[in-house]
Amino acid sequence: MRFIFSLFAISTAAVYANEIAELSPAAAYTYDYGFSDYHFIDPDRPWHVEGRSRYVAPAQFKKSRRGHENYFDTDAAIYYTQFFNDENSLTYELGYDLLRFKWKKNPRFSQSNFNYLNASLGYVSNKLERWRWIINAGVSVDAAHLNFGKTGVGHGMLWGRYHFADCCGVHVGMAGWYGILNGRGLPIIGFDWQFREKWSANVIFPIDYSIKYAFSDNWSLEAAYAGLGGPYKYPRRAYNHRHGNHDPIFSVHSKGAVLLLKYKFEHLLRVSLGGGWNFGGWIYIKNNHNHHGKYFNYKSAPYAQANAEMTF
Repeated sequence: MRFIFSLFAISTAAVYANEIAELSPAAAYTYDYGFSDYHFIDPDRPWHVEGRSRYVAPAQFKKSRRGHENYFDTDAAIYYTQFFNDENSLTYELGYDLLRFKWKKNPRFSQSNFNYLNASLGYVSNKLERWRWIINAGVSVDAAHLNFGKTGVGHGMLWGRYHFADCCGVHVGMAGWYGILNGRGLPIIGFDWQFREKWSANVIFPIDYSIKYAFSDNWSLEAAYAGLGGPYKYPRRAYNHRHGNHDPIFSVHSKGAVLLLKYKFEHLLRVSLGGGWNFGGWIYIKNNHNHHGKYFNYKSAPYAQANAEMTF
């Protein structure tokens, strides 16, 4: 499912402390194409920068004659939040994403680096008692060509979190995208739960499945599901074609699990470092008219991940 969406949340020290359910930096959609939980938003610090990089060791294709692939991705974004009052805000985001999928024996194109610019605008309201509602819209486009007709994808989201109790919240909503001859939509449903003083978990479809243990106010350890390749079936266009496959459309997807050691300093700085296992996945390639698709499946491999973010 291809989603590129952004999540915006207001967090003042007193009013919103119980409203924020921080997503894992390894979550299926966190950081990808403008998507974030915006746990950093602070009326006293309107600016925020964040980034993530992941490297997967070479993975063989299931048909050995197809060789192996090398995967790497990195994401970076800058955010500015404008507050109208204690209950309403507007957040502007500009981001960059790089996907590197290097496959020498790719039968349909030779391009390996794919760069994207992302922009989004989100309105957040805590006006309704116990609710946080997010309305978001944005777009991503291939940074090398800036052709919205051939590479642009728009997205939108309506997301609500109901503060059920001090220990948990319920998530509901819908999100979707349309562009490059494709389109998808999915419901958002799930919960976050702090079930012990030091233990918490998120189970939010299709976004975040994680469990965290906090050693202290600064240090924690987290295990999470990870989705690599961008949101599910996110469409991309390749330009360096082979064998007459002019400007094919493709998507990359794999699932994994990661263990992260996390550090945070107050509301200013957060870093994490860890490693995990990619369970294997596929690259799905279609022609430039979005027809005649074929899956090429690759095997599992270990990977490493690093995250950093700062609010000021």
